Amino acid sequence: MKNHPLVKAYRKFVANRTSHAIGFIGQPDAGKSSLINQLLPKAKAYTGVHTDATLTAQSYLHPVYGELVDFPGVGTEEITLVQYKKIIKTSGIQRFYYILSSKIRETDMDLIKYLAKEGKEIHFVYNKVDALIDVNHSESSELLRHTKNTELKVMLRGVLKEQKDYLFTSALTGEGIETLREQIHKQMEEMYETYLKYYQSEEMKDSYLNYKVNSVFPKLFTPALKEVISHQNYTTLERTIRSHFRVEADDVYDKFHQWPSIEKHVKEIEQQGSTLTKMMDMTKMAQMVRSAFKLKSINPIQAVFSSLVEAGMAQALPAVQAMIHYTNDMREVAKYILDKSTPLYR
Repeated sequence: MKNHPLVKAYRKFVANRTSHAIGFIGQPDAGKSSLINQLLPKAKAYTGVHTDATLTAQSYLHPVYGELVDFPGVGTEEITLVQYKKIIKTSGIQRFYYILSSKIRETDMDLIKYLAKEGKEIHFVYNKVDALIDVNHSESSELLRHTKNTELKVMLRGVLKEQKDYLFTSALTGEGIETLREQIHKQMEEMYETYLKYYQSEEMKDSYLNYKVNSVFPKLFTPALKEVISHQNYTTLERTIRSHFRVEADDVYDKFHQWPSIEKHVKEIEQQGSTLTKMMDMTKMAQMVRSAFKLKSINPIQAVFSSLVEAGMAQALPAVQAMIHYTNDMREVAKYILDKSTPLYR
């Protein structure tokens, strides 16, 4: 089940609903891409002699889990602060490393305040520490770092709930890289544990399968449905439903040891219920489909139901009910596959 298309889709569904990325954000030319290249030798993040070498957010797979995301430099002419905030919001990332290599600027403070307001977890890295020197040679390296940490605390007072210190690094000399690597490694392990917990939870599986059930209706309730029901040829509908759930015929047989079909469900349903009950059921089903589409005003499937009624209630209703039963069959098959699957992230 490792490479089953349904399993891969479910893995992505779970990953997108749990933390799976860490963002590297900060000043232009602060060495964000260089740090990523040190942490992930295979990443080959783009670096250049000019500032703003990274103009879009780039993702790089982490060997444990998830990915590191290299964001553009903050406060450049190419990307406004408003645009930058949109990039952050769209990413959905909750944990950031803010990389600086000089004094904290106004644009940095604006973005740090935004991250804090959005409830993001922020760590601070002062990169290029090898270039942090006193031109008068009157202050030691330790004192210069203490001054930078003091500046950080003063600037962020009232912005963050807890005080932060810099992790001092140098992509050139390698200083602090191993500490940063171990810290990120631990954070990725924690995120992976959370991912595993949600992957294996019945609530997450139900959420995914209910999403698949609801989203299949637009593919079924089309004007062509009248023609399908009139000819009582449901092969295309069955194929559409199976494809939507990403299950194959062999998967269906593996679960049921027989071949469920819409036609079989139609025959069973035709032996049940009175005309009055069927008409009441049709009303309920119409409401159910409307809810699945989440429609508020115009109902694009109203014409489909009207067309079905014109085709004959006795003929249309069992077919609609059978489609729903077959959809639930495929939901069971999908659940069976997920229960047997492995939660490997990749």
